[in-house]
Amino acid sequence: MNRCLLLLLALSPLVTLAADPSALDLLRKGEAALRDHGNRGLYRVRIVRPDWQRNLEVRVWDDPVHDRARLELRKPRKARGTQFLKVDGRLSMYLPKLRRQIAISPAMMQDPWMGSDFNNQDLLEASALIDQYRHQIVGEEKADGHTVYTIESLPKPDAPATWSRLIQRVRDDGLPLQIDFYCKAGHLKRRLRFLAPRTFDGHLVPARWRMEPQKDKRQYTEIELRELHFGPVTDDSAFHPLGKTHHP
Repeated sequence: MNRCLLLLLALSPLVTLAADPSALDLLRKGEAALRDHGNRGLYRVRIVRPDWQRNLEVRVWDDPVHDRARLELRKPRKARGTQFLKVDGRLSMYLPKLRRQIAISPAMMQDPWMGSDFNNQDLLEASALIDQYRHQIVGEEKADGHTVYTIESLPKPDAPATWSRLIQRVRDDGLPLQIDFYCKAGHLKRRLRFLAPRTFDGHLVPARWRMEPQKDKRQYTEIELRELHFGPVTDDSAFHPLGKTHHP
């Protein structure tokens, strides 16, 4: 389920930086565990603020083979039927109360998704965090019987990347642990932590993802995986049209 423009580092080191194959392999391994050739899942989203909380339940169809995805809100009742559709790199939203489908414009991509700490751009960026950056292992440590690698990711030349720099922590088996996002001025803007590894349908994946904006330590958004089933998503009706509730 977006998706700060970039302050590129000095041009010369960016151009000459070579992707570390082992760093790329680790990130690809983690992506394969999380997405495979397709998946269908049920997620609980908890948005926490100093003076309020909001809970959502979202059904997701993810088809990375054809670069498309669908999110459908099931709870709360007043948001039920709200849908998001990603097809061909474009994002649209269906509002059931208005019975209207709207395109999410580039100007709206940095807007919070459903009031959370994720943004609309995040719904489009699952593979972009790998494909639009060059990756290099810059450190490693031992933890819980695994080697944990620190990977620095910098935008490829001319890539429409959202962030100026990513610092990612990944286990030797590809399990992601943390991503730090740096924006235009080189400041750490937010941190995504992957927690509570659990096996779903034969895949070991983090069962909780917590996005923590650094401007206010009292707020965060946590996504909890309730169900996750892997396999190609061959039912085209899951992605068209919006406005019709889809049953897995």
